[in-house]
Amino acid sequence: MITSKIPWRERLSEILRSEPPITQGSLSADGMIINWVAGVVQSQHVGLVRAGVRIRIMERTDLRVRWPIGEPRWFIDGQQVVATIPAETVRFEAGLFRRSKQRWNRWTGRIVLVESTETRPVYTVKIHGEDWTLKGYGPVVGAREPSKPWDIVTIVVDPQRVDLVVVRMRF
Repeated sequence: MITSKIPWRERLSEILRSEPPITQGSLSADGMIINWVAGVVQSQHVGLVRAGVRIRIMERTDLRVRWPIGEPRWFIDGQQVVATIPAETVRFEAGLFRRSKQRWNRWTGRIVLVESTETRPVYTVKIHGEDWTLKGYGPVVGAREPSKPWDIVTIVVDPQRVDLVVVRMRF
């Protein structure tokens, strides 16, 4: 969960209290890029080793979040949350969606912006069919040449690297 040690915590709190509410974005602090997106808890799962929730983002996108069973977290279906996704955990793969078991979050998207930094490129990718974007570091895995805007990619996010912040309950 977000603690006071995280440098972008105060800025995210300001954004979440804004009117009208902003539903997604990214923050940059101390050389880190953090993506964040608002959603609603749809379902919960408790297994032998991990627990998790499925979050509905926008109209059609589901985001899975998992954590070790030893970390007690409490969520209720219908609860509004904000998911924070560090840019270094977002991976881009060349080409269209690859079918796999849904252990990882996978979406199809299109590169809309490529920014150069001192260490590596930063890609901004729009999720197909939705109005939200994610930032992540390059290169794009499996690309034969440097990626550019309008290239189609598969976005892959490890559900164990996503964190949740409770916004409010919905009764």
